[in-house]
Amino acid sequence: MALPSPSGEDETHTVTLDIGGKKVTVRITVTYSARIEVTPASIDFGRVSPTQKPVEIVRFRELYGYKDVPVNLVRSGNDWVTVTGPSNITVPKDGYADVTFQLTPGTLVRNDYSWTFALSTPTRHTTISPSSIYLKVYMLLPARLGTLYDEELALAFDKPKGTVSRYERDIYVRVRNEGDETMRVSSSITESPRGGISITIVESPNEVAGKSSKNIRLRVSAPYDAPEGTYRGRVYVDAGAAGRGTAEITIVITWPVDFTITPTAIDFGSIELQERGYGQKSTSITLTETYLYKPVRNVRFSKTGAYGNWLTEELDFLEIPPGESRTVTITIEPGLEAVPEDYAWTYSVGAYEIAAKRIAVTAKIVPINTTKIIEGLQSFRGTPLYLAYPSSESIIAQGIELLEDVERHEISAEDWSKIPVLMTGTLSLLSSLNSGIVFTEAANYRSALESLSAASVATATIESNSNLNNAALAGYATTLAADAGKTTEEVLRDEAKLLELRGWTLKKAVEHALATDDIGGLTDEENVLDAALSYQYAAVLYGLLNDREKRLANVYESSLLMDKHDDLVSDATDLRIRVETSIATSKENDLARIGDWYLLVNPYNYDTFVASYETAERYLAEASEKYTVAGERFLYTQTAGDLDRLQSELSSILLLFFIACSLYAIFFIYAITRIIRGTTAYLRDVYEREAGELLVSG
Repeated sequence: MALPSPSGEDETHTVTLDIGGKKVTVRITVTYSARIEVTPASIDFGRVSPTQKPVEIVRFRELYGYKDVPVNLVRSGNDWVTVTGPSNITVPKDGYADVTFQLTPGTLVRNDYSWTFALSTPTRHTTISPSSIYLKVYMLLPARLGTLYDEELALAFDKPKGTVSRYERDIYVRVRNEGDETMRVSSSITESPRGGISITIVESPNEVAGKSSKNIRLRVSAPYDAPEGTYRGRVYVDAGAAGRGTAEITIVITWPVDFTITPTAIDFGSIELQERGYGQKSTSITLTETYLYKPVRNVRFSKTGAYGNWLTEELDFLEIPPGESRTVTITIEPGLEAVPEDYAWTYSVGAYEIAAKRIAVTAKIVPINTTKIIEGLQSFRGTPLYLAYPSSESIIAQGIELLEDVERHEISAEDWSKIPVLMTGTLSLLSSLNSGIVFTEAANYRSALESLSAASVATATIESNSNLNNAALAGYATTLAADAGKTTEEVLRDEAKLLELRGWTLKKAVEHALATDDIGGLTDEENVLDAALSYQYAAVLYGLLNDREKRLANVYESSLLMDKHDDLVSDATDLRIRVETSIATSKENDLARIGDWYLLVNPYNYDTFVASYETAERYLAEASEKYTVAGERFLYTQTAGDLDRLQSELSSILLLFFIACSLYAIFFIYAITRIIRGTTAYLRDVYEREAGELLVSG
């Protein structure tokens, strides 16, 4: 056992022990520890004004009592907190030492400040608890005016023009005290807007407590006729030493614009199917601008509901002046896809700066015009079809009875989709059959074929739409379809026979004319082409009747005649080509060209020239006959014209040739006369000279 060292220094002792006669040396080391307790470990100076210098004491106590302990204090943070006395202290053993911390505020930039003093000691085996001291303070800032923010007031006039004299609205400017002391303030208007708009201070605080804000209430007053636009004013806030500032007040005045619609609901009532589709119905709505400030621009319409494309709107204005009205015409024209039911739509009518307004539109669709169709069916009584084919009366009667019975039954949507097509097909059938007969009587066989082909299509349409669900109407429809098929077959077969007979008659007339070489006796329609077309048209009708044998027979006859037609046209064309070649050769070899004129100046070329042109005339005459037999009237007319021009050209050339020959004869006689006279004179001179010589010699 050892007593503690007064110095507190660690000790080492050596002890020799005799153990069983053997000496053992034991080394003993004595270590002295220390423990420093710090109270308080943290300091809160609280709320401190800039002029205060508070002081706080921290006690360092040594608990073990063995040795004195030196303690070092190291600060982190600014230098506002200081330790009175040395920064190094010594805590006596089993005693204490007090340290005084003093706060001396400097320039303030915020409220909260803090510091930490780290505690350490060079003494070994010493514990300091805690190892640091934390200090904090809330500094009371002086009053300071916060940022003044610009404000904007959207002033929308919302009454008809002239019903109020002025518009007033309040706007607030927030005044904030960012300090902790009370701030005294005053405010004033330093800039007012133009245009008769005023800004007045209605309520302004005199003081603002620390860390709080209050509003300056401003009242903006504008006359009812102030123009649309942006206006600016300015409010000044004076807080003395706490600061000064201004806030810009922006006032945006917007004129109102809106319109009313009269009426807000449209009922078109019942709309029936007319001859060429559903009838049109129109009504008008009135748009009236209500605020009297500015016009309604860019009026736009949109609609919702099935088949909205049936509805159209017509407006003849670009804008609606303030306080005035304009009319819009709404028209409904249902398409053929309409089924019998009630339809409803919603129109949305909007404009620039104006929310859409709604109009309810309703209509009832009746997809058939019963009266009109009955009148149409009755109109076929007394026609050539009706007189020639009594079975057409059954078609008319069944159609009328079906239509008269429609109004007494409830018709399903599926039947409604078929009945209009059925009746339209019936009218089309009667019209096509009657037109076919009329065209045949007028010898317009091509149009007759087109009408009869349309009748065949109409018959198929009637058949495919005759299976109605309504039992009562189905009876009429089935009978109507059967009668339509029967009548169509009768008309088509009679017309086919007529065309076949006509083709045979024309063919025989052509064959007889060719055999007797009497082409001039043929009429205009007696030619190969018309005969071929008659057989061809007959083949088409037999095809519609599904009579394969007759169709093939007529196709065969038509093809033979078309081959004959092509041969005739080809031969005639060859003759025309030979004519052109012959004439061109004769002009080159026999004639002389002077400008645009061809002249026969060499009498020795007369025979070949005349022979070439006469051959050309014969070829053109033969070509004309072939075109006539072929039925090519246009080519015949061209060839006949070529023949006339050739004959005229031949006559002109021969006339000029004979005139030239006459001139040649005159010149020849004149020359002979001159020669004879000269010879006679010469002989007379010789005789006289000889006679004179005889007289002289005698």
